[in-house]
Amino acid sequence: MSRNPLDSRTNDERASDFGRTDTEKLKDKVEDIASRAKDKAGQWTDAASDTVDRQRENASSGLERAASTLHEKAENIPGGPRAAHAAHRVADGMETTASYLREHDLADMGDDLIRLCKRYPVQALLSAAAFGFLLGRSVRR
Repeated sequence: MSRNPLDSRTNDERASDFGRTDTEKLKDKVEDIASRAKDKAGQWTDAASDTVDRQRENASSGLERAASTLHEKAENIPGGPRAAHAAHRVADGMETTASYLREHDLADMGDDLIRLCKRYPVQALLSAAAFGFLLGRSVRR
């Protein structure tokens, strides 16, 4: 009798199947497949989480570099002191955003977003509609 290459059980496990009903065997197979699927989903979740963390760090570093450059170049922007002040405020906002990205994980950001939507529901709906409209336009092109 040839051995099924998809059957990962040991000889002892196969021998223990003797005398068991087909229903019990099927139940065990389903549980085994479900366990493997759960393990694989956990691996994918871990990989996705690692990727998101790396991207958060990259975005944070990029924002800090851009903010630093903007602070350095602010005095040379045409428009006088008002433009320089505005550039510094934008750079400060970029630094704050970089700090937030570095200090909060995806779950924290989701919680903050939910809290913000509950606090400002009309603005959240308008923002979602505008985002959806812009996303739709970009996908259509």
